Amino acid sequence: MPDPEAKRLEQGGSSLAEQRGERRYNIDLLRAEEDVNGLIEALRSDGGLTRQRAALALGDLGGPGAAEPLIRALGDPMTAVREAAADSLAMLGGAAVGPLVELIESPEASGKYEESTAAGRPATVTGPGGQTWEIETRRDLRRVYAAAILGEIGDPAAVEPLARALHDKNDDLRCQASGALAKFGREAVGPLAGLLADPDPDTRIVAAGVLGDTGDASAVEPLIGALRDENDDVRGAAGGALMRMGDAAVDPLVAATKDADRNVRLYAAGALKYIGDPRAIDALRDLTLDEDKDVRSVAEDAIDKIQMVRGEMPAEPSPPTSR
Repeated sequence: MPDPEAKRLEQGGSSLAEQRGERRYNIDLLRAEEDVNGLIEALRSDGGLTRQRAALALGDLGGPGAAEPLIRALGDPMTAVREAAADSLAMLGGAAVGPLVELIESPEASGKYEESTAAGRPATVTGPGGQTWEIETRRDLRRVYAAAILGEIGDPAAVEPLARALHDKNDDLRCQASGALAKFGREAVGPLAGLLADPDPDTRIVAAGVLGDTGDASAVEPLIGALRDENDDVRGAAGGALMRMGDAAVDPLVAATKDADRNVRLYAAGALKYIGDPRAIDALRDLTLDEDKDVRSVAEDAIDKIQMVRGEMPAEPSPPTSR
């Protein structure tokens, strides 16, 4: 009966790696035999290609037991290994959601995936020519990847934690969390709309932008409400988000042109100009009589643009012909 350990060694006799005490893994054999434990062990190989292939194989074969080893691999020094682990965690789906949510909820949670021998040692990323750069911490890498992976999995249980991650001090995590939330569409609108009342204007700006990225019609009313925000940048983010909503925003924006708040009327006219829907013409004509000159100017520009697109602008007079 063949030695089980021999199955995990590459064929071809001894090698320099073996002489150094390094184990070589036959990933194809481990995959064929559905040896999940062997593949998990291969994630600790000294060979980057071996770790990458083991991570990819675990996405095809691994169950819940593969989640934690793959999360550990999200801190690998090699980008290819981290990307392979991220892809495989997305394939695990629900089995990976709990540990990934824990990562973004608790900065300390990533510590349990650190190798004990690596404690206190800086993580490095290897680049062209073998040059290495220190990265601040593997723990932050895992948290950033976790947010992106949760967006790929699409489990609704991740929406609230991802929304809370928009407060995180890590810029990269906030960026990945916002991109992930946009993929949830309507499911993300409620938590994001709640963040429009956050005391931090930066959080409100991000929330408004992501609401526009969801593309869901239920995001329109919260965004129109954000046009009343005291912060110019928040109002601008809400206006830009409404522009991206397209047809779904036209009727609510037309109603907003009659709002008592000058900022709401101004941004509504700007969004209607960008969308270019002829249904807005009558409301925009009313705005040309507005008491605020900026509102009047934007409304006039919006009418000109919409009419030009419809071919209703009067033709430029032809130059006189010479005789």
